[in-house]
Amino acid sequence: MKKLLLTTLLAILAMPVAAEPGGAERQQAFKKILQQFEPMGVVVRGRAPYNKADFIQHADALKLAATQPFTLFAPHSIDAKSRAKPEIWSQPAKFQTAKENFLKAVDDLDAAAHNADLATIRKQYDLVSQSCKTCHDSFRGPKV
Repeated sequence: MKKLLLTTLLAILAMPVAAEPGGAERQQAFKKILQQFEPMGVVVRGRAPYNKADFIQHADALKLAATQPFTLFAPHSIDAKSRAKPEIWSQPAKFQTAKENFLKAVDDLDAAAHNADLATIRKQYDLVSQSCKTCHDSFRGPKV
C-alpha cells in the first residue's frame, strides 16, 4: 500500500505543470484573427475584388478564431510579451462588455457575409473594426 501511495505521489510530482498562458499565447491567437480579418479589409476598401465564397470563408474562420484569445486572459498573466493592461482584471465587467461587443460584431459580419450585399458587409466590417479599437483603447498598452 505504501509503495502504491509513494509511486502515485512521485508520478504526480513528475507531471509537468501547465503554465498559465501569457502574452505570447494571446498574441498568437490575435494573429489568427488578423489572418482572417485583414483580407476582408482589403476587399471592403476596394483594393481587391469581392468574391463572395472567399469572403464567407474568411468570415467563418474569423468567427471560429474570435473567442480564442479571450480564453487566455488568466489572472497574473502579464509577461514580457504582453501588452495587456491590468484593467482587464480590475475592470472585469467593462472587459466582458468589450468582449461581448466584439463577438456580436463578428457574428453580425459573418451573417452579412452569407446574406447581404457588399455595402452592408462594409458596415458590419467597420463595426468589428470599431469594437477592436474600443477594446484596445481601454485594455491594450503601447508597444515596449
